[in-house]
Amino acid sequence: MTKPGMRIFLIPLSRATRTLHCHSTLAPPPTSYLTRATSWAGKKWSELGQSPHDSAKHKVFVFGTRVLDKLPHEEYFLKAVPAKEDWDQAPTKPNMVPFTYPSAWKEARVKDDFRALVKARVPYHRKYMIYSAIWVPFTSLFAIVPLVPNFPLFYNAYRLWSHWKAYQGAKHLDFLITNNVLDYQPSDVLNMGLEHDPEFSIFFTSSGIQSRKRSVQSTAAPTFGADGHELPQSPEEADAKRQETTEDQQHHPSKKSAEMAPVDLILRDGFITDSEIRTICLAFDQTPMHRELERARHQEADKVLKKLLADQKLAKNKAD
Repeated sequence: MTKPGMRIFLIPLSRATRTLHCHSTLAPPPTSYLTRATSWAGKKWSELGQSPHDSAKHKVFVFGTRVLDKLPHEEYFLKAVPAKEDWDQAPTKPNMVPFTYPSAWKEARVKDDFRALVKARVPYHRKYMIYSAIWVPFTSLFAIVPLVPNFPLFYNAYRLWSHWKAYQGAKHLDFLITNNVLDYQPSDVLNMGLEHDPEFSIFFTSSGIQSRKRSVQSTAAPTFGADGHELPQSPEEADAKRQETTEDQQHHPSKKSAEMAPVDLILRDGFITDSEIRTICLAFDQTPMHRELERARHQEADKVLKKLLADQKLAKNKAD
């Protein structure tokens, strides 16, 4: 039998933002009611995603996926942390839990920030878990409407479970911190989010817009596909792209100043690129981490962009 273990990663998304990822090999009790219910719900949700693309079921799946992607990435991290009760019941487990962080940061800073996050999340998820439980009886009344699935009840039930899982994970982490069970391990690989060239960063917004800074001085500017991944580009294509960008900026200077300003500002923070995400995942053999990092980058870049636009709007109003 494989020895159950857990490992925590602190990954910088930019010079000012970061996310956490937990890899656990502890399997939940297969006979528990919660495990069986979660497995059944996951199976049903996967069936919706396999429905024909023009069907109502698939549209519900797409809409639901977008809603779930907006849940805070900190919550996804905490849900991946096994509950202390399940961890204690494991037959064998390591004495220390590895906590990998970028070597460019001081260990004392990492410890203080992580402790503050956990301390804030324990009461947060407990409060909203209670709120979701209170709303379950009210949302169940939607079931009386004929031929319409009770989506409010489904969503509220999911939020109740999600907050409960995150609450259990936060409590377990609080125990590990208090008892000095975390083994802090610096890693040079995780410094990429702090040191890479921000000229080639990509950011995402809630509306699905994707962009990157177009620089005529760049000699190897990457191209991104509709899914946000880098596409191969020959030197001839790169030269043609730079020439096209230069001509566009010469003929439309107002367009450059109006539309590119938010892009230039947000890229100043230098968000981690797709290729760097792949490198990190390969370095630690953590393929599932790719999806988590993309979601976190999306959310944090969206926050920065919204703040920049709000600041610009406020400055404009004051000027007027």
